[in-house]
Amino acid sequence: MCVAPAVAFATGGATLSTLTGLPYLLCTLIIGIFIFVVAVFGTDLVRRVASVLFVCIIAGLLIVYIPNIIAGAGQIADTASRMTANGGSFGKALYSAFIYGTFQLANVAVFVQHAKSFEKPDDAVQSMGIGWIINALMMIMVVLGIMTVCTKPEMSEASVPTLFMVQCGVGKGFMMPLISVLIILGAVSTAVNMVAAMVKRICSGLNKVKKETETGKKSKIGTKEIVAAFICCVVDFGIAQFGLLTLIQKAYSVLAYLAIPVILIPYLIHMAVTRFDTK
Repeated sequence: MCVAPAVAFATGGATLSTLTGLPYLLCTLIIGIFIFVVAVFGTDLVRRVASVLFVCIIAGLLIVYIPNIIAGAGQIADTASRMTANGGSFGKALYSAFIYGTFQLANVAVFVQHAKSFEKPDDAVQSMGIGWIINALMMIMVVLGIMTVCTKPEMSEASVPTLFMVQCGVGKGFMMPLISVLIILGAVSTAVNMVAAMVKRICSGLNKVKKETETGKKSKIGTKEIVAAFICCVVDFGIAQFGLLTLIQKAYSVLAYLAIPVILIPYLIHMAVTRFDTK
């Protein structure tokens, strides 16, 4: 559960560092302090504006990526040809997608709290279906955008590939501040929700699931919650110091392989035995 918010720390820190020129350590510290404060005192506000924030981020990504994809259409075709010539295949891509998907299973514990707004199981099915479509379209768009610059030698040194794409693309004077704000907003909102979920699980375990948790009453923020949030943020800050690309390339894959026997297989068995919880 700590790796995903650590990636959010790293993403926000790397983006802020690229934008301001400040050291990465300092930038992740600034992002971490902000996430801690919001996770403790402003989680409800983040949830209330989540829908508006979601629309703004999607709209901003479309503004940034679509012009760069159109302008780099020739480079995308050339990159695709090179990938095919170098042994790239649909099977390898599908396996990478599967591994990324199993990594997301490792974060399933922090997703549960967002299901409280569902009134019936069909709501979850509809939500997951819409989410899958939007995520798939966004990931395709991001991949096409990265393909416009991924063959450049400087790409290997870029801490945030999306920022590098914008720097090499069209309208960077306007696009650079826009995409930086979008990345930081996305990273902070993701980390806040995940830290809040970790705090809730930790404190619920320590309290042996208090009655107010069972009845859905809003509990006050106490010393225990603040300490738990602080510890989570410190751990995430420490993990983030490995760097964004290292976390994505190494930590994601390790957790993905661990999630297969620990989460994926038990889930599949459970679904088969209970017939999707209907038996």
